[in-house]
Amino acid sequence: MRIYLTGFMGAGKTTVGSILAERLGFDFVDLDAEIERSAGSSVRELFAGRGEAAFRVLEHHALAATLQRDDVVVATGGGTLTFAANRELIGSRGWIVWLNASFDTIRGRIGSLGKGDRPLFRDEQQAWELYQARLPAYRGADATVDIGAGDQPQEVARRIELMVRSTA
Repeated sequence: MRIYLTGFMGAGKTTVGSILAERLGFDFVDLDAEIERSAGSSVRELFAGRGEAAFRVLEHHALAATLQRDDVVVATGGGTLTFAANRELIGSRGWIVWLNASFDTIRGRIGSLGKGDRPLFRDEQQAWELYQARLPAYRGADATVDIGAGDQPQEVARRIELMVRSTA
């Protein structure tokens, strides 16, 4: 089984994904970390030096590599599954779970310090517009987990685990 966590930046994909993978006994892949490892530079540096289009090519290749694995939880980037080519790549070979956090929750999690590390969240108005633009793609996920401001990652992972075990 392959589980792909999607949602806007700051929704908790990496934190929840690592907990979920441990609970299920699956491997965990952070797609951004894989891209950084293969490119030898951070996502922020990739965006600044090569641009978003080049980053998206690397992202697509990293996503394709996850299909060679079984029993894996993948934390995708916030924009990964908003691209049709990436959604088609996964197709029926993976289960997509949207971590649905409100923009206010995300803004609170990212804070002013985190904005410097996130190339697409430097301007709050632009981030809001990007969030709104990505919602239709997120809504196409196989499952949705609503996340409140006070929800702990362990609780979110447990909810997803229950969903996984009920479908298996």
